[in-house]
Amino acid sequence: MPSQKDLLKTLQKLDKYLNSPLPDETDENSIEDIKFSTRKFLDGNEMTLANCNLLPKLHIVKVVAKKYHNFDIPKEMTGIWSYLTNAYSRDEFLNTCPSDKEVEIAYSDAKRPTK
Repeated sequence: MPSQKDLLKTLQKLDKYLNSPLPDETDENSIEDIKFSTRKFLDGNEMTLANCNLLPKLHIVKVVAKKYHNFDIPKEMTGIWSYLTNAYSRDEFLNTCPSDKEVEIAYSDAKRPTK
């Protein structure tokens, strides 16, 4: 079972990616240097298969880490929180995503302490 430190490291990588502008967000002719991405999802502003794969897992990690390990995704990880907020605002995600309670029940064995 990964440690909190390992989880944080992975979340930091995801956060960095989500905050980094994609090539189509930057204009090589512009004098402005875009430092943060304004996209809603992994690869743009539309929900894609990649998001449908990652978002449910990220939701589960968020719920299980909080419930059974008293761990919250740090608020400083603005890319991740924006990504989740954008997902939670979409009907297609809300209508297919398990509720927090369902996740807690399904992952109740996650209560076991890690070594």
